[in-house]
Amino acid sequence: MTAKRSRMTAGDRRTAILDVAAELLSTHPWEEVTVALLLEGAGISKGGFYHHFTSKEDVLEALLLRFTDACTAAGQAVHERSPGGAVARFTAYLGGTTRWELDHAEKIVAVIRIAMMAGNESIFLKLEEETRQRATPLLRRLVAEGVRERAFDVIDIDMTVSLLQHAWRMRWVVLGQARQLCAAGDFAGGRAMLEDRLSLEERMTNRLLGCAAETPVRMPAAEEFKGFLTSL
Repeated sequence: MTAKRSRMTAGDRRTAILDVAAELLSTHPWEEVTVALLLEGAGISKGGFYHHFTSKEDVLEALLLRFTDACTAAGQAVHERSPGGAVARFTAYLGGTTRWELDHAEKIVAVIRIAMMAGNESIFLKLEEETRQRATPLLRRLVAEGVRERAFDVIDIDMTVSLLQHAWRMRWVVLGQARQLCAAGDFAGGRAMLEDRLSLEERMTNRLLGCAAETPVRMPAAEEFKGFLTSL
């Protein structure tokens, strides 16, 4: 059923388009997702669509940025509720963002898969840079807190944040590969691939932050990803 066109504010129209796009990208190949299909699903006119977006690629970009903002907000909320020191709060932030991602995994995987398709290289690079910029301010604040509390030992905060983001950037690609192994019946192989990735990220994160061996930042446990790996 399409949404009603009456009494929709500009913000409502934009939200409706992105909501429909998120659902369509989870169930349709990229080439089948057309502007006409988005209009039908959102219940808006062509003019209403082009008031906000220039193309379906523009919608894809806005959708991934919305995911990034929501994920960052989820991590921030958990971080702010954490009663511990900088290491505990940073660990809480990582857990909060991961749980949000897993709750929205199908849509995230669909968008990333499309962005990485042959011919979409420029889209992928643009999205990667914009999502990195969106997540940077909070991550920089978390690292700075750790430096002030002497829990982190870094030479340059901005460089550390950039390297952390680079270390984490391909996790969802590896997750997709691990999931395919599980779908093919090799659950042990898929889990091992995931565990290796998380272990590598944890070691790199702690080295970049300069954490003491007895008080390391912890990445989410592989067990948290079990539902995602076996949901195909």
